[in-house]
This record gives sequence, structure tokens and C-alpha cells, in this order.
Amino acid sequence: MIVIFNGPPGTGKDEACLFFQKLGYKHLSFKEELFKETFKFFGVSKGWFMKGYNDRSIKETPAPQLKVSGTSLSRRDAMIYVSEKYIKPKFGNDYFGAQLTKHIDKDNNFSVSDGGFIEELVPIINKVGADNIILVQLTREGCDFSSDSRRYFNGNLIEEFVLGRETSVTEEHVLRKKFPIRTYRVHNNGTVKEFHMALNSIHEKENNVKENETKGNAN
Repeated sequence: MIVIFNGPPGTGKDEACLFFQKLGYKHLSFKEELFKETFKFFGVSKGWFMKGYNDRSIKETPAPQLKVSGTSLSRRDAMIYVSEKYIKPKFGNDYFGAQLTKHIDKDNNFSVSDGGFIEELVPIINKVGADNIILVQLTREGCDFSSDSRRYFNGNLIEEFVLGRETSVTEEHVLRKKFPIRTYRVHNNGTVKEFHMALNSIHEKENNVKENETKGNAN
């Protein structure tokens, strides 16, 4: 099974993947290949780049090491530049999705922490089938896609978990193309413990779905 966490920056995607790692899921990221290409494009070390990337006070600050046509970019903008101006025009919009599928096999479960582009999702569907994927939309008060080009995937919403209070989801931040994929939404405005409980509930529900499917096929 592949669980794709889908939400704006700050909604808890990395924390969700850490939780699923403890359940035996391997953590994958569409951005992993982009990081490598960005280091290479600008000739900077992984250590230098990631130290600033993981610090929110530095991540959005232009750095002279990340200069294009005389303009210094922030780490975030440098990744966007490499993705949109170099990788996708050269290798196609599905490049990062295709690269991620190389790490997927049928013998393991995986969690993906940064979904949000149709072209990244399609290669995964083509490899494992929509029935073997679930989408978990994460929302949080004060977090949206206004500064991000990713969007919420449009799947078959099964259940919502409201932690603390409900967060409104702007329609323009939901992709129009609908996918036949089981989808959960977690309004992550509560405690970390409540968040973990919601994630565990999703995990158990999906395990039950798989077990019922296996029994049905056996009969």
C-alpha cells in the first residue's frame, strides 16, 4: 500500500510519514530527486543546502551561492527554478513521479510526504493501480497553497477527522481532475497525540479494507 500525504507547508506531512515509518512504511519523497538536481545545478553541497532548508528563518532568504542571471534565489525558489525551468522542460512533467516509482516494489508499504501534482501521481497509479493507493489530505489553520504550486488531489473522500476545529479548504486549491482513490482528510488543529490517533485509525481502516479484499478474492 502507498499512502500519499497531501497538504500545504506546515500541515504535518513529515510528522505523518515519521509516524507511518514506525508502522513499517518506507518513506519516499518526490522532492528527493529535485534536491539532488538542485545541488548539482548550483554546485553546492547537500550539507550546506539542507542546513538552511530545514531552518525556516533561512529557507526563504536569498543566498549568493544560488544565483541565476545575476539574481540570488532562496533555497525554496532555487528548487522551483530547477524544477520548472530545467528538469520539466528537459525530461517532462512526470519526471519526479517516474523517478519515485523506481523505488516502489510490491513487497513493501510506502508513505510519500509531498504529493500535489497530477503528473507525479499518474506514474504511481500506472505502476501499482489506484486500489493500492490512499490519499490523506492534511489541513491546518493558517496553512494554505497560496505560496505553493502544489494542490490537493481530488479523490473519493471517505472520512474526515476534525482535530480541534475544522479548517476550510479553498476550492481553487483542489485539483479539478478526479481520481478513483480512497481519500481521508485530517483537520490537524489539535495535539500531536490526536494527530497520531487519527493516522493510526486511517492505517487500521485501510488494513481492514485489504483484509476484506483478500478474503473476497479467496472466496
